[in-house]
Amino acid sequence: MRKLAPWMVLLAAVLWGSNGIFVNLLADSGFSAIERTSVRMFLAVFMEAVILFLSDRKSFRIDRKGLLWSLFIGVFGMYLFLVLYTSAIARVGMGTAGVLIYLMPGLVTAYSCLFKGERFTSLKGIALALNLLGCALVSGIMNGAGNNLTGILCGIAAAFFYAFNNIAVAHGLKGCSPATKMFYPALFAGMSAFVYLCMFSDIGGIVSRLMTDPKLIFFIALWALCCSILTYYLFNTALSYLNIVTASMLSTFEPVAAVLFGVILFHERQGLFGWIGVILVIASLILIEFKPEGGKNE
Repeated sequence: MRKLAPWMVLLAAVLWGSNGIFVNLLADSGFSAIERTSVRMFLAVFMEAVILFLSDRKSFRIDRKGLLWSLFIGVFGMYLFLVLYTSAIARVGMGTAGVLIYLMPGLVTAYSCLFKGERFTSLKGIALALNLLGCALVSGIMNGAGNNLTGILCGIAAAFFYAFNNIAVAHGLKGCSPATKMFYPALFAGMSAFVYLCMFSDIGGIVSRLMTDPKLIFFIALWALCCSILTYYLFNTALSYLNIVTASMLSTFEPVAAVLFGVILFHERQGLFGWIGVILVIASLILIEFKPEGGKNE
């Protein structure tokens, strides 16, 4: 399983990268971006509960410490991250927002070196630099970055909560099973989504819209399965075998996957800088997994 762990993170990144497919499919749903995200998270936790009830009821067991960590992860690391990321996209565009949230590997690395005693190597530094530059080029920032201060602050805050999610799952829920790590944070994220819908949206209108269009429910449920349930299960399982820095770096394959989906499925055009960015991200992932002869990549 240890040898499969990096591939599990990469597969999770590919599934995260498929997010744009569902965004396009649901563009005419009549819901705002945050409403779509909230409905998706609410459906995800319901589906997870059913799956665990039928297959692994022991995963519902959790101690008070794990429940408290799950509360913070669900509210801040999952739901608030997505709300801030969505807000950043609305204000500065997907490209700039994408670069801002991929400050995350650097934040995780800084935490691991300062507080967990992980050694910062020159190889790791080169990989981080290539990764951030590659994400910047893939995102399209060379075509012009947003200058909206609120949007930039939302993106930076989203990066902090993204990093917090990875760190908290790795350390705060260390003794929990992957299914438990997946379910309880999602439960609190789903509860946050429900509170948002009750306070700021017409929840009756949303339910009515869903009930009159079964196809809409199907697409949102598939979105929840691919981009929430499977991704978090794969990533959380991999964290049992990988250090958090490596896992965070590997997860940045997401924008590359998003570009490839866009080119293949939606015939989106990608310029020279974008393809250079793809190559740099892949190079950084190879470097982060490189094991020097006679040792290991720390």
